[in-house]
Amino acid sequence: MIAIGAWGWEHAAWLGGFYPEDLPPEWRLTFYSNEFDAVGLDADAWLAPDIETLRGWVGDTREGFRFFLGLSGQLPDDLDERLTVLAPRLGAVLVDAALPSEVFDQVRRFAPLWGDGPIPGLATVAQGLSAALELERAPLVMLDDETLNLRAARTVMDILGRRGHATILLRGHASLARLEELRTLRDLLGWH
Repeated sequence: MIAIGAWGWEHAAWLGGFYPEDLPPEWRLTFYSNEFDAVGLDADAWLAPDIETLRGWVGDTREGFRFFLGLSGQLPDDLDERLTVLAPRLGAVLVDAALPSEVFDQVRRFAPLWGDGPIPGLATVAQGLSAALELERAPLVMLDDETLNLRAARTVMDILGRRGHATILLRGHASLARLEELRTLRDLLGWH
């Protein structure tokens, strides 16, 4: 299976196109999770909301939906509590090399830990289609919607699909049209 999603679910360009005009903002995550399989979030996006909001995110998303969380910078005192709340929907936590190794051990108890860049001992997130072909990469591919090549995406999906579960997240402005093209391609190839 290949999961498809975007980096964040709040994109101004999606209002009135993807999200209906009359859809309350607090329902957008539910709407998004019914259409796509995963979402990536920068550290600020999941460390700033209160714990009750995070509980709401888990309740508002379907079984099988996954959050991929970036983790860097100053860590909150309630990191364990946040990860515990999100654990039912965690795909992985993406860390950078600047974090102390004891944080890696702390986070590993809740979800797979992958490097957002090269970190010894961790699988590295694939930044682009060509990087996805390297076996030691994590089964997460970050794509820039402006440079997306669907022919190359097809080749990568076939390889990732044969390896097992993988996720492709669109970064940048997360063009809805490009996201839907990826989802359609995945479905046509039978990797859903």
